[in-house]
Amino acid sequence: MSIPAKILAAGVASCSVLLSSCATIITQASRDVSIQSNPSGLSFTVVNSDGETVGAGMTPQTVRLSARGGYFKPAKYTVQVKRSGKVLGTHQVSAGINGWYFGNILIGGLVGMLIVDPLTGAMYRMPKTITVDATSLAGEGPRSLTIASIETLSPEQRATLVRL
Repeated sequence: MSIPAKILAAGVASCSVLLSSCATIITQASRDVSIQSNPSGLSFTVVNSDGETVGAGMTPQTVRLSARGGYFKPAKYTVQVKRSGKVLGTHQVSAGINGWYFGNILIGGLVGMLIVDPLTGAMYRMPKTITVDATSLAGEGPRSLTIASIETLSPEQRATLVRL
């Protein structure tokens, strides 16, 4: 191998190491996230930090969410579950740090750690699943109140009473 070829090979190898970024190479900033609710079968909306709806449907369903909120800023979302237009549950979710981001210490260097991964959003990662508990379901059905005298209760019903 001639000296110019060796210099070219060394330059290409150096550039590839200096310009690479571990999290960007290994993962993507966007991820398919499963939106679940307890109970399932509720409508949902996913709203980003700018107030824009980025996903909607019926649970369970998968929505593609970006982990990038800005330079060195993770994405944040609010997930609401509804039935008949009534909000039954809300869950705030934020992207967490991607473990591959720290691979820049060994491979990507400062360029990957301070420029590429923060700009692409690959330094953050969304969870695989978001589950929202519906808290208001008890108040949905028809309500009734029965007032009874203790004398009208059976012995089995009396056994379940609690003294106050």
